[in-house]
Amino acid sequence: MKMQSPNNNQVDSVLKYIKEELYSGRLHPGERLPAERKLAERLGVGRAHVRAAFQKLEFYGIVQTFPQSGTVVAQEKMQVLERMITDALQIERYDFASLVHVRVLLEIEAARLCARNRTEEDLRTIETALRECEEKFYTDERVSKDFAYHQALARGAHNPVIASLLLVITPDVLRYYQRYRVCTVPQEEVFHEHRELLRLVREQDEEGVAEMIRHHLRALREFAETCNEQNHFLE
Repeated sequence: MKMQSPNNNQVDSVLKYIKEELYSGRLHPGERLPAERKLAERLGVGRAHVRAAFQKLEFYGIVQTFPQSGTVVAQEKMQVLERMITDALQIERYDFASLVHVRVLLEIEAARLCARNRTEEDLRTIETALRECEEKFYTDERVSKDFAYHQALARGAHNPVIASLLLVITPDVLRYYQRYRVCTVPQEEVFHEHRELLRLVREQDEEGVAEMIRHHLRALREFAETCNEQNHFLE
C-alpha cells in the first residue's frame, strides 16, 4: 500500500512554482523568496504547506533562511538549482527500503574516504557539527542537525558525487524514519556513536569507521526491512 500525505500535492505545487520562477528568470540565485503569507495567497494553499516546502528546500540546500531577512535562494548555478528541485520532487516516488539501502552503502564509503582523506579543517567542521547536533538533540532541529553531522563526514571524503547523492536522498529518509518510528535510540547511545565516528576518522581507521557506520544505522536498516515487507513508499 502506498502511503500518501493529504498535503503532499500542495507542498509539491509550491516547489513546482519556485522551480518555474527560477526557470523563467523571475527569480534568481541570491534573491529572497516571497513571504509565506503572500505565497500561500498567490497559490491558494495553506501557510503550513508553504512552510513545509521551504523546509524541504532548506534540507536540500536550495535555500537558506536568515533571521529578519527571510528565505533566500542559494548562490548556485541555475541549472543546478533546477535539477535539485526536480530531484526533491521525484525522490518521493521511490520506496523507502531502497533509499535506505543506497544511503547505507554511500555512508559506509563516505566514512572510509573521510578517514583516509580528511584534513584538519574537515575535523574542525565535523567537531562543530557534532557539538551542534548534541546541543539540539531535544529540539525540533534534531533531525536537521543529525543530517548536518553526516554531511560534514561526507564532505570530508572529498568525493563530491557521494556527498551530492547523500544530500539528495538522506533528508526524506530521516524525516520518514523520525515520523513513523519516533526515534527510540537513547541519547547516550547516539552521542557515543557520533563521537566514536569522529574518533575513528581522526585516527584514520577506515575499517573501524565503516563498521561503526553499519552499527550506527542498524536500527534504520531494520525499520526499512519492515517497511519493505509492507510495501511502503515514501510519503
